[in-house]
Amino acid sequence: MMNNSHAAVGTRMNARMNTRARSRAQQRGVAVILALIAVSVATLLGLSLATSRDATVATSSNLSKVATARAAAASGIDLASAMLLKADALASLNDATLFNGVSINGANVRAEVRDIETGRPATNESSAIEIIVHAEADGLVQIARAVGRAPMLDAPMRADLDCSEFALLGTSTIALLGDAHVSVWNKSPLAVLGEPVRYGLSSGSATGLNIGRAATLHGCVELRQDSFTQGKEEFEQALATKLCPIPAAIHVPDGPRPERPEGVDAVASLMLDGLVAQSATSSGDARVPARGSATMRGAITIDIGGNFFVERGARMFVEGATVVVVRGNTVIDAGTVEVGQTGSLTIIAIGDLSIDGAFVGGARSDPSEIRDASGQANYDGGASRVMIFSSDQGRVLIADGSVVKGQIYAPQARVDVESLSAVYGRILGKEIVLHEGVALYYDPTLDGRLGWSNAESGIWTESGTVVTAVREVAKLDDTSLLDFAAKTGLEPEPSSIAEASVVTETQTIRDANFDDRLEQVSTESTKNIRMLRKSRLMQRLQELKRAHLESALKSVEGSGSGFVSLGFEAVKGEDD
Repeated sequence: MMNNSHAAVGTRMNARMNTRARSRAQQRGVAVILALIAVSVATLLGLSLATSRDATVATSSNLSKVATARAAAASGIDLASAMLLKADALASLNDATLFNGVSINGANVRAEVRDIETGRPATNESSAIEIIVHAEADGLVQIARAVGRAPMLDAPMRADLDCSEFALLGTSTIALLGDAHVSVWNKSPLAVLGEPVRYGLSSGSATGLNIGRAATLHGCVELRQDSFTQGKEEFEQALATKLCPIPAAIHVPDGPRPERPEGVDAVASLMLDGLVAQSATSSGDARVPARGSATMRGAITIDIGGNFFVERGARMFVEGATVVVVRGNTVIDAGTVEVGQTGSLTIIAIGDLSIDGAFVGGARSDPSEIRDASGQANYDGGASRVMIFSSDQGRVLIADGSVVKGQIYAPQARVDVESLSAVYGRILGKEIVLHEGVALYYDPTLDGRLGWSNAESGIWTESGTVVTAVREVAKLDDTSLLDFAAKTGLEPEPSSIAEASVVTETQTIRDANFDDRLEQVSTESTKNIRMLRKSRLMQRLQELKRAHLESALKSVEGSGSGFVSLGFEAVKGEDD
């Protein structure tokens, strides 16, 4: 029995020894595996560090190229703005290119200058321009953009008599009721300049202004009759008090009122449907039928003896320069009037004009926009290509959620904007009422800086008084403007793009035949007076050019050149 006991103890001891041996063997196996894992991790870390080092070197190289290209693009903006101070800079552009192949800090730089309103190469006629600079450094391209007003080097020789620098100008009264709103059109390219929006009465008085407590005027200054500000300090003080001082009451000419064409066969009525490519005259009414579509092409005039209707659901599309003269009433009822990129439209309404639940403006790039009265409507060419004249003591009514991207010029008429409607552009009227829930968004590209608010424009004499002939302009038509030019030596701006394009055998006020046309309307005495006044204006112009050049150069060397940077686009490869 004792032998059996010893045998059992021996068996247990052998079992424990075998277990320990297996445990030590397992531990050695785990150690080998851990060692292999450690070696693998170390190898991976080494490879990762090497790859990271290579990526860091590549990234540092790219960042250096980007920094070089970006600095060169910014310098290109400064160089371009300085070059534009030359009087012939815009006239000598080659397909919008101001300079090309200029080396700045090792980068190859090219600059383009384009007209903001058209997108085409800028010219001497451009009032607002965009500078686009391409800088290439080792295959990476950086693009910088800046916008601003074209340098006005010939302002004393020109005059703009249509008061388009004012967002809201009344010849008698202005009323903003309820929560009516006035501000800048934020989608306008020049909104970035932050210029004040002007409004008020042509008399320069506060009497007749009725601004409701809930009405809002953002960034606006009120017209008051007072001396022009002198220097930056006075300007900022006037701006702080929300005033725009102008030394004299503003003369507002009537809108154009063409005579009925003679020797032209007039049909009883006009149905405008399909393509309209020739001028036409009717003794009675004209209409774009309900759900119909009319395309106006070329430089044409439609003279309507009766009323004009754009009926419900109808579409009128303008591809060329179109003038519609309506001697009766005009009704655009829940229809659409759109102006293409190459088109312009002038409506001369001698009777009442009503826009009800309709859209009038540039062809919409976003079909889903419909009628956006919120202030966020796309620019789509702005307000300059649509001009609505009211040339009598009628009424202009914009109602039922209508949107108008254009200008309304009605110095003898009452203008009402109501029922959640909006105007993107500007309004001039005898009595202007913005009702509750409506808005006016001013397009700053309308201000050519050739009018009443610029002391150095052709409106004003050197001593700061109004040029006498300015107050003698009774109407904004071609004949009156030519007569004004013959008397003064000044070159007037056309009353509208479309009207200027179709009048006098499609020759515009600002074309190469301007002097030839003046010769036809001028007498010998007016020719002599014009030559004398033009000589004095040229002398004044040269003095102002020298002053502008000195101040502009200081601005370029100092805190900026008057252009506002739009920043940089994403960097691209040279082949992108």
